[in-house]
Amino acid sequence: MQAHKYLLAILTIFFAGQISAQVADPKATTSTKDQAIQKTESTSTKAKDGVDKAETTVKDLLGDKKEAGSSTTDAPALFITSKTSFSLDAKDDSSMIDFIEWKPKNGEYRRFTQPIRISEEGLTEIYYRSVDKAGNAETPKILVVNVDNTAPRVSLVPQEQLFVLDGVPFASKNNTYTIVAEDHQTGVEKVQFSINQEPAKTYADPIKLEVGGANVIKYSATDKSGNSSAESSMIITVDDVKPTIEIVPSYPLVEINGKNFQRKGNVFYVNATDKESGVKKILVKIDEEEFKPYVEAIAIETQGDHVIKAMAVDNVGNQSDVVEVKLSVDLTPPTSTIQKSTEEPKVEAAPATQPTTPAK
Repeated sequence: MQAHKYLLAILTIFFAGQISAQVADPKATTSTKDQAIQKTESTSTKAKDGVDKAETTVKDLLGDKKEAGSSTTDAPALFITSKTSFSLDAKDDSSMIDFIEWKPKNGEYRRFTQPIRISEEGLTEIYYRSVDKAGNAETPKILVVNVDNTAPRVSLVPQEQLFVLDGVPFASKNNTYTIVAEDHQTGVEKVQFSINQEPAKTYADPIKLEVGGANVIKYSATDKSGNSSAESSMIITVDDVKPTIEIVPSYPLVEINGKNFQRKGNVFYVNATDKESGVKKILVKIDEEEFKPYVEAIAIETQGDHVIKAMAVDNVGNQSDVVEVKLSVDLTPPTSTIQKSTEEPKVEAAPATQPTTPAK
């Protein structure tokens, strides 16, 4: 393919030369002196345009980014760091190798005497060739490298926001965690993580913590040049315990005929506790109402049967069981009557008094 490009370039220059030759041809004839001058100027302009086009064509065909005559390669870039070193070797079956030389892109050739290292980050090329003792120089070869000395940036992102209490991050058992790794130079090769004392493994899907209590997630990332980030870690306490809740009357209810009646002036308090992330809110409802936040003691002053329900939610979303109290309210006072008795009251006779015998 490269030989075809050279041939096409040579032909282009050849035809441009033919145009130039027409300008200098002494056999060119014109009817008048002025016509001859005009034709000469016109042909000269065409010749110049042809040469310019030929030069442009040669540049397009051969390119001006690589060294002329160097061998091209379609191989992908080799990802390395500045710590990566290269050595060169060559062989010649006839006159033996005289020296090997190399140069960075846009640099000058130098003799190879020690391992090659590239300090500047980014995509670049290494040119290298050998020369034998007879003076035969090898066609330069190219190695494309991408130098990356920067480790990836990595972070742990929870799906649901963590709740921090006294410096301790709490999460529900349903929460998941995504590891985000970025490397803008060569790209991320792999991400690894471990949970508690488990061995490290390759990250593929969001992490879920299955064990309640404190958990340690460790994570790191490696880019395609071999740079590894420092191992990061996060301690997350999984709260998988739901709150407890109770409804307490200010006076005990009185059971009458299978119903619990409240005393006049009675109110109901709702208490909730959570020993992990703490109680976030308490919700209550009376009869057919919707649940609403509990803010003060509940007083029911409507005649009839009623139901008070309550539930609690902790700071990571765990919900308590719903508790309820059934009660009856009697606001109707009793009535009493008094009647005159129609019977004469009976008077019982007093018992006879026994004589007392004086003591001797």
